[in-house]
This record gives sequence, C-alpha cells and structure tokens, in this order.
Amino acid sequence: MNSRSETTRAEWIASLCSAPVLRHLSDAQLGGLLDDGEVRTFADGAVMAGEGTSACEAFLVVEGSCDVDGAGRRERLDAPALVGEIAALSGTPTLATVRAVGGTTAVAVGRDRFLAAIRSSAAAGQELTTIVADRLCAPGSISRVGRFPVDGIVGEGGSGRVLRARHPLLGIPLALKMLSHALALSADGQRAFIREASLLVHLDHPGIVRVLDAFEAHGTYFIVMPWIEGATLREHIDRRSTFRVEQVLQIAEETLDALTVLHAAGLVHRDVKPSNLLIRPSGRVVLIDLGIACQREASAPRRLVGSPAYCSPEQILGRPVDGRSDVYSLGCMLYELVFGRPPFERDDVDAVLEAHLRATPSFDLPPVVPMGEPFARWLRRCMSRTRANRPDAAAARAELRSLAPAPAIERLAPRARVTVPMPVLLDDADVSARV
Repeated sequence: MNSRSETTRAEWIASLCSAPVLRHLSDAQLGGLLDDGEVRTFADGAVMAGEGTSACEAFLVVEGSCDVDGAGRRERLDAPALVGEIAALSGTPTLATVRAVGGTTAVAVGRDRFLAAIRSSAAAGQELTTIVADRLCAPGSISRVGRFPVDGIVGEGGSGRVLRARHPLLGIPLALKMLSHALALSADGQRAFIREASLLVHLDHPGIVRVLDAFEAHGTYFIVMPWIEGATLREHIDRRSTFRVEQVLQIAEETLDALTVLHAAGLVHRDVKPSNLLIRPSGRVVLIDLGIACQREASAPRRLVGSPAYCSPEQILGRPVDGRSDVYSLGCMLYELVFGRPPFERDDVDAVLEAHLRATPSFDLPPVVPMGEPFARWLRRCMSRTRANRPDAAAARAELRSLAPAPAIERLAPRARVTVPMPVLLDDADVSARV
C-alpha cells in the first residue's frame, strides 16, 4: 500500500465498509487488511483465482468487477467485493474460477490475516456463515459438505445454520448443524466444540435430538443429526394454535424431562425457546439446537448467548450458568403459552434485558390458557430472578407432576421405548420438516 496515496486508501476503506462481511469491521481493521495485503491489478479476462488451485488468500476487490464461474453458473461481483473467502477459510482448492472484468484492482490478504480479522467480529463471523451456507446450497453449486450431499437450508439462528442432507450410501435424510464462524473462530472454540460434542453424542433420550457425528469443514464445524419430521412450537404459536391445559402440561413436563437428562450429563442448553422445541407428528416434544450448549458452571462468553426474550439474569450478566438457567428460560416460554405474550415486551432489546434483571412479570393478565393458581405459583418460582430461589429441572418436574393427576401426565408423556402410539399434541396441518 506504500505506493498508494492516503486518499486512495481512504476511498478503498469507505468502499469496503459496504461490502458483505467486511462491513462489520472497523475502519482501523479494514485499513490493517489493506496495509498487510498485496495490491494486484488484473487485465480484462485475467484469472484472479483458478478452479481447483490451492487457496491461501482472499481477495478484497476495491476497483472494477470480476466474474465467478463454477458448477455451471456465473456470478458478476462489482467492487467492493470479497472473493475466495470460502477456500481461504478451509484451506482447500477453490471451487470456481474468478476472472477480472475490465481493469480490476484487488488486495490479496493471506489466510491467517483474513481469519484474524473475522475472528475479531462476531457479526462478521455470523454473516460469513450465512454466505458459506448459501453458496454451498445454491443451485448448480457443489451441494456437498464433507461426504454429505446437501439439499438446502432449513433453519437458522445465532449459533449457526441447519442444512438438510442425505447419507451418501443409504440415501436417508439427515440434518447438518453448521456452527457459526463467530463461535468456531472464537478463542478456545475448537476445544469447547469437541468437548461438548463428545458429551452430546452419548445422550440417548427421546426428547433430545441425537448427535450422530461431528466434523470440520469450511472453517467451521458440523454436527450430524437424524432428520426429524415435525413443526417447532414457535410455528404452532405463530399459526395461533389453541393450546389446552393438558398440552401446556405436556410441553412443560417433557421439556423438563429432557433438560433433566441434559443437565445430568453436565450440560446446559442456554437457548430454550419455542423455536428450539420440535413437536413430532406423534405429539412428542423434542429439544433441538444444542449448538451453544455448554458445560455446567462454564465461564460465560463476553457476548450474550441465548435469545433476549427468554434469557436468564445470570446469562445477561455474563455469569457462569447451571441448569436453573434453562428452567428460567422454560418458565418464560411457558408464560408466553399461558398469557399469549412473552413476560417482558419492550421497545428494544436492551430494555428487555433490563426487565429480566429488574422487573417482575405480571400474573394479573387474563390468561389465554387458564392453568390455575397452583401452576402460576410454580411458574413464578421457575422465573425467579434469583437463581437460588429456582428449582432445578428435576425438582421442577417433580413439583409439576404433583399439580396434575398422575394418569394425565402418564398419558401425555410416555417414557422412552413405550410402543403405544401417542395422541397428536397439536394440529399437524401443514407440518414441516425441522431439526
């Protein structure tokens, strides 16, 4: 960059601020990438990166345009643009040929330097995950992750993306949970992933989605899970499904049953919410999205992990968490089922988080599902701001069972390996596939 004027450098930084992924980096970080990179100029039609060649750098296109040809499709990118990032992430040969259109100027940034910049921004890491998933599943792309053919993206969240895949030999459907690069590239992320996946793979409970395998690809990690038919509780809520008292009890009891097993294994889910509970066509509740599960009492990350509407106070404060944090989140979710709204509705996220820390949810609202005062007292305990005043999952489950006649709970929540078919919990019209 020494041969370039400060004016040109400033113009390039201003331009890159609008480029996907790079827009989440500061001017100083973008300037550092430009200063550490190598400026290259390409004539019209010149190959900037060839398909199948080893990739150890990403290109910041700062002037001109380029065509990306691969897997039977062509995409034109105008400056500012980022190309070669997927190959740079994985250190594998490029999947497309990139050619300059007209006079094109790009800054080649080494792989390690590029990853260091992405690692500094959680938002950049999350957007990078979106781009990688979209390109892997785009029509005409390689449509493969590792040894698994993929059909498309079926779910997304703060911890990553979920792809529908197939077993390469058996052809049976599978789900691949793609961990966000924001987590995969974070400090100690690799060790935490391997440690937690090794614990999850041993869990065998009908209310917890199984982990079959795990592997590394494209600069992040993937968890292999069975494909489960059903719709999330969030989808049922959004369809304005009508819940009965027995259904709320079943959702609460079966979720607590799964959480008890998860917590006994030393893990905390950290993101219990309606979109992470799947309702099978049989009516069985399954806890999904274990991508941000952590070990009990693990140190909290510097950024908020979880969903603001359902986060426990200790999560918000960045303190170590145990299973009672999941009980709080479940309480917030059940409150929404009973009263038709989350416990704290505010104008912005910060106000919601502050309410979890300072406010008390109202139990004087007219309930959508009349659960009765004993259930309300139990729910208040589950949603206590003070962790010491909350029951753990096993105790909460035992208390809940005491609120309803034993035959009702047994009918709605059969234990593992019961062969008698369950009645459908909710209306299964328009049920979609989710994991």
